Amino acid sequence: MSNEEFNRKMEFIVEQQAQFAADIQVMREVHDADVKLLKEQDRRLSNAIATTAELVGELVAAQTRTDAQVSESNVRTDAKLAELAEAQLRTDDRLNVLINTVERYISGNGKKPSGNSP
Repeated sequence: MSNEEFNRKMEFIVEQQAQFAADIQVMREVHDADVKLLKEQDRRLSNAIATTAELVGELVAAQTRTDAQVSESNVRTDAKLAELAEAQLRTDDRLNVLINTVERYISGNGKKPSGNSP
C-alpha cells in the first residue's frame, strides 16, 4: 500500500469518525429534547390524574349529600302519605255516616211511608 492510498484510507476513516461524532451529537440532542418532552408530559399527566381524583372525591361527597337528602325527603313523603291515608279513612267513615243518614231519612228510617197508596 502506497503512502497516498494510506493517506486516503486514513482520511476516509477520520471523515467517518467525524460523521459518527456529529451523528452521536445530533442523537444526544434529540434524546435530550425527548427527555424534556416526556418530563413535561409526565407532569401534565400527574396533574390531570390529581385533578381527576379530586373531582371524583367531590362527586362522591355530592352524591352522599344527595342520597342523604333523598332519604330524608322519602321519610317526610312517607309520613305525609301516612297522614293522607289516615285522613282518607276518616273522610270515608264520615261519608259513610252521612250516606247512612241520608238513606235513613229518604227511606223513613225503615218505616213504610204513610200515604194513600194501595
